[in-house]
Amino acid sequence: MSAHPPTAVGTARVIPLPSPFALEAGGALVGAKVALETYGELDSDRSNAILILTGLSASAHAAAHPGDPSPGWWEAMIGPGRALDTRRFFVICVNSLGSCFGSTGPASTDPATGQPYGTSFPELRIEDIARASQAAVDHLGIGTLAAVIGTSLGGMTSLAHVALFPGRARRLISISGALAATTGAIATRSLQREIVGSALRAGQGSEAVANAMKIARKIGVLSYIGGELLEKKFGRMQSEPFSGSGSGTDFEVEHWLDHLGDKFARSFDPWSYWQLSRAMDLFEFARFGDTLSHAARRVQVESALIIGVTQDLLFPALQQREIAETLAAADVTTQYVELSSPAGHDAFLTESGLFTPVMRHFLEGLDTPRPPRGHTDPLRPQA
Repeated sequence: MSAHPPTAVGTARVIPLPSPFALEAGGALVGAKVALETYGELDSDRSNAILILTGLSASAHAAAHPGDPSPGWWEAMIGPGRALDTRRFFVICVNSLGSCFGSTGPASTDPATGQPYGTSFPELRIEDIARASQAAVDHLGIGTLAAVIGTSLGGMTSLAHVALFPGRARRLISISGALAATTGAIATRSLQREIVGSALRAGQGSEAVANAMKIARKIGVLSYIGGELLEKKFGRMQSEPFSGSGSGTDFEVEHWLDHLGDKFARSFDPWSYWQLSRAMDLFEFARFGDTLSHAARRVQVESALIIGVTQDLLFPALQQREIAETLAAADVTTQYVELSSPAGHDAFLTESGLFTPVMRHFLEGLDTPRPPRGHTDPLRPQA
């Protein structure tokens, strides 16, 4: 049973990991931990828990709760009557191992030296994030999850989770994830890491490193959001025409990117950014078996929902269809839903009206008897 029985309607806590905690690429972490937040109440048989695995830059604070009333990054999706209805479900959101919002990562103190890990933090893989998240679930005394849900990096982690822990989750929801990164995504993240890593390895001061993080984040934002939305939101609007800046004018889109870059540089550890970004590039679902199809056979969920966004540039809809087709071919009951939003990759953060009915309908099936493995629904793309 859990050392920390989760009964409160909303709480934040830090969970110790088994020590040493062995890592996929070698090495181990001593005294490691992950931060998580929970919403709702765990039922008497501990069967209503949903695990959320986050994107690269997200904390465990997915929604407001009495201990922290500030809006969370998935505020519109978690709560009474929402897609993740806390009247039915006990929702757990874990900050990824390697991140910098309470979980052990490069900014944490290395117990061997008493100094931050920094460059000495061992190589991180998506599998490590999945194992650490499941260790937190085990610590809470939960045997089987009602569902595991992942977005972006978390979409990859959710696939790793169901492959590493067959039968430990009844359902899977993967949103804008991938079986493996595309060449274009790798190239984009490689450029971001080069910018940040060059500043870090050169021993440049905090201001220079923050500026590198700012530039890297701007590149990332442009891969998250399609040109259609940028054009609609900003066009060629100018806030201070002919102000003497380098381009001769200040466009609103420049100010917006500056704001997002500054915010990220102030809040996120650069080596955590480097490690998590690299882990995304290294992930290959096919490594869970001799072949991709063999790896998919490891997945033992009652059903899977794969959601893609037509305008997503970073995790294209083609990748989401590939996930759905791979699972369906392995006799996993699979539904594929493709949504349309000019927000592109960021749609899962901003378009709750699109995602809510799809996810709510899928999770309603948890009240029905479990179907036998081998039954496969047809893939059903939806506009």
